[in-house]
Amino acid sequence: MKIVSAPYTSEHGLRALKRLHKAIICNQVLPSNLHQFYKAMLHLERYVERLNGKGKKSRRIRSIQ
Repeated sequence: MKIVSAPYTSEHGLRALKRLHKAIICNQVLPSNLHQFYKAMLHLERYVERLNGKGKKSRRIRSIQ
C-alpha cells in the first residue's frame, strides 16, 4: 500500500466521522480509542477513494480499446 503524504480533504473527514458515528452507536469503539479510530478511518477513506479511482480509470481504458 502506498502512503500518500497529501492532507486529507474535508470529504475524507466527513466520511470518516460518519463511520465513527456508526461505530459509536453499535458500541464498537471505546471512548479512550476515539482519536485512534478516527485517524484509522481517515486512512481508510483515502484508501477506498484510491481503489475506486483506479477501478474507474481501468474501466474507461477497457471501454475505449
